[in-house]
Amino acid sequence: ALPTVADEPASPVRDDSQGEACPTDSGFIVDQERATIAKSSTLPHDSAPRVTSPADDEGSMQQNISALTALCTSLQRQYSELMSKFQAQEEEIGRLKERVQVLEDREAAASKPSGEDVPIKGRSNNEGEAAAERISNDS
Repeated sequence: ALPTVADEPASPVRDDSQGEACPTDSGFIVDQERATIAKSSTLPHDSAPRVTSPADDEGSMQQNISALTALCTSLQRQYSELMSKFQAQEEEIGRLKERVQVLEDREAAASKPSGEDVPIKGRSNNEGEAAAERISNDS
């Protein structure tokens, strides 16, 4: 049987029990509002607004600048280390490529028959040996 209107949630808030795969914009907004309410309820209820002095702000800014400078220095060091590792790897790759080429050239040269081993066209090695024996026997 089809569900009746009474079976559907009456609240405009999305029903998580049905496991929506893609929440609607209104559901997202409701979630944000809930988070805002939760945050505001945990804040201390101080009626006087906080006012900071310029000296406090300057000290805080100085701490931020120091922290950012340290972070920047650290990142520059890491970058330099990574670049030197990268260059070393590039050099190693170049050496390995050269070595592979040398080995492939050696392998190709070793697999080619030498001039002495090449049979004369139209004759097998046995025929050539027989002809050589006849010549030596004739003399």
